Amino acid sequence: MPDFLNHYGDTEGPLGFPMNDKAAKELDALLRSLPDKDYRHVVIEKATTELSPGERADVSWISTESPDRQGEIVLAAGMDDTHFKNNPVVTLGHRYDLPPIGRSLWRRKVRDGQLRGVKAKTQYPARPAGWPEETWAPDAAFALVQAGLMTGKSIGFLTLKTHMPSDHEIAQRPFLKDVRRIVDEWLLLEYSCTWLPVNQDAVVEAVSKGAARILGLPERAAVVPFTPLEEIARALERRLKAIDPALLVQHAVEDGWARITGQV
Repeated sequence: MPDFLNHYGDTEGPLGFPMNDKAAKELDALLRSLPDKDYRHVVIEKATTELSPGERADVSWISTESPDRQGEIVLAAGMDDTHFKNNPVVTLGHRYDLPPIGRSLWRRKVRDGQLRGVKAKTQYPARPAGWPEETWAPDAAFALVQAGLMTGKSIGFLTLKTHMPSDHEIAQRPFLKDVRRIVDEWLLLEYSCTWLPVNQDAVVEAVSKGAARILGLPERAAVVPFTPLEEIARALERRLKAIDPALLVQHAVEDGWARITGQV
């Protein structure tokens, strides 16, 4: 197995990332039953960001029923998270050679006005007493979320059932004429925090407006242009190699204090 940490499992699964042996066998059997092994990542970005430092958690859209850049819609009702909930750890940019940064407490199919999708709550655990290393990865990750520098969530899912929009569906919802495919059923296998969104709907929505106002975080974020997945992978690799979590935490704290005291 590549340089995967044992937090994620003791086996390299059939899709190239780690899990426990039982889960790997079950996933392999499922893949053999599918005509196409359609596994992909989708990153969501939403403008509104609310933070809750006391709870060390955020509530995020991890999937929405908006057409993505590939002309597909992923239906919230079709989510199956039975595989993911066996070990619901949250990574940084789908990197399994780095320590996990959080834990997913729940995933729910929700509707908010006209928007439908799946929300998830991510908890960034506090540093355990006696932790021997200088850096605790969840501290750095949550500091980035608080500072508005990492507001994306990226899911990895396996497509189970799809259909093309029918003439009747298009007549009822004309925007579907530009949709290539509707994903009716899908298996959630992973999700991660990311700062390089590729889809037009973004994600950290978290849980306290007061903290966002204190830190001076924007209520509306700019739309990020589409970036090819290959370029994202290269950029993520460069940034992860250069990242200094302790320094990021320091800068986030200093920036927050400067805003609170009116220095910026």
